[in-house]
Amino acid sequence: MFITSTSSPKRLLGSHLASFFSGNRRIARAMTPKHVHEANVFGVYRKVGTMLMSHPRVTQVVDIGAGRQWHFPPYYKDWYRIHLIGLDIDRNEMTGNDVLDEKIDGDVVDHVPFAPGSIDLFMVHSGIEHFSDTERAMRNLFAALRPGGFLLAEFPNRFAHFAIMNRLFPPALSHWLLDNFLGTSAESLGVKTYYNNTSYSKFKNVCKNVGFKQLYFVPGYYGSFYFEFFVPLYVFSYAFDMVGYAMGVKSLAS
Repeated sequence: MFITSTSSPKRLLGSHLASFFSGNRRIARAMTPKHVHEANVFGVYRKVGTMLMSHPRVTQVVDIGAGRQWHFPPYYKDWYRIHLIGLDIDRNEMTGNDVLDEKIDGDVVDHVPFAPGSIDLFMVHSGIEHFSDTERAMRNLFAALRPGGFLLAEFPNRFAHFAIMNRLFPPALSHWLLDNFLGTSAESLGVKTYYNNTSYSKFKNVCKNVGFKQLYFVPGYYGSFYFEFFVPLYVFSYAFDMVGYAMGVKSLAS
């Protein structure tokens, strides 16, 4: 007796493509200097966030767009004695995020459900680009901050190459590319983006108009990880990033 199994050509092609993209990602990551990964804006966000949470006057912390995970070790809450509140437009997105002391659903563009001057630190990890009206959202957050409070935000520049591509592609195509090329879930990265006032000059003006006294800006020039799925494209993108970095043009920051 012979037992055989067959796979459809479509499934075989999908499997081969997945292996091809996975191999390209490994090569791209191996050829990138380690300091590039360590010094990117995600790393800076974690470092600055840790310093701010260690501030003796920071106890009430709100994670905007909290989602399913906090981007810091859970024991930081005990170390720095903070009360961590998650605020997300979709409460279901915070399912399983057990590190949060409170879970609140709401759109910061419409309303921030905190008393004026009651929050010490707002944290926004890759979230500003999803605000339909950035200045209105920032005004709402500013009103809830105590005098001397902080807002830490990490977000993409609207003029970054991947951001331009994201705006040009239809949503369905963007989701398909995220799922099939980036090796990650479109549910986490395919959320609607507006890039409203997310260039350096525009965001700086928004902060000034809202009333923030100081703006500490750290430009990141490494957005090429979006293109790790295909090494030639990654190399071209990485070269573009490095030229922007060498020139120091903030408008070209990722």
